[in-house]
Amino acid sequence: MKTCFNTITAGLDRRLEDILAACSAVGFDGVELDLRHIEPALPRIGGLAGLKAMLDRLELAPASVMAFNLAPFEAGTDAFDRYRRGGEVAKALGAPMLLTYCAEAIPEGMSKDSALDAAAARTAKLADAVAPVAVTLEPIGRTALMGGPSEALEIMRRAGRPNVGVMMDTFHYYRGGISDADILAIPRDRLLIVHVNDSEDRPVEELRDGHRLHVGLGILPLAHDMKLWQQIGYDGYLSVEIFREEYWAEPVEKVVRDTKDALDRWLGR
Repeated sequence: MKTCFNTITAGLDRRLEDILAACSAVGFDGVELDLRHIEPALPRIGGLAGLKAMLDRLELAPASVMAFNLAPFEAGTDAFDRYRRGGEVAKALGAPMLLTYCAEAIPEGMSKDSALDAAAARTAKLADAVAPVAVTLEPIGRTALMGGPSEALEIMRRAGRPNVGVMMDTFHYYRGGISDADILAIPRDRLLIVHVNDSEDRPVEELRDGHRLHVGLGILPLAHDMKLWQQIGYDGYLSVEIFREEYWAEPVEKVVRDTKDALDRWLGR
């Protein structure tokens, strides 16, 4: 499997150029690029063409552009317009997917089946807008509409578009109590990326994104998860996505190196 660094792991206020240089220096194979890192960097580095040249020079593959709200019940166009911009960026960089989360509550009075239909219609609209870039659905643990892969796969099925897939995040799947059977039901060709991270030892209902840790420092059953990925046949990116203020306060070079060292130790490299 290939190693990947999600730029949010270094902190939102860091310069994209510095993150990418550090990722290249420690040997990451790929990067997930937060649009909030990309946009302010473009005037400094010669636009999207300059960013593409930088990625090529540093030998870093753009694994995804992230993160975008599925926003299935959006009344205006802000989220959709941002999504289309994400598609333009992904195409210019050669990134194959847009990471698309959904933490929506089901509106009062709406059945879950109707909510899934609305999410599917939205997914189809987004997929058509950015094709051939993939819409990669990210379940958010303990949420009502898309809390796990079974809902994501059902939305994908109802959307009926070839450029839609799902992802796995070890933190969200643990937090959501996702079963082995639900994970193994993900078709290999629709499991587009895996986020690997660890977690503090807290009651599941108390866990928040800020409790994530470097791989191997917490209590998540990562070795067991690896066996499931191998059964599926997954051989893509293992991307580290951590939202931890303690890490964000560290120098970019340190958090990137610590991330890679932890991942390599866990992988036995």
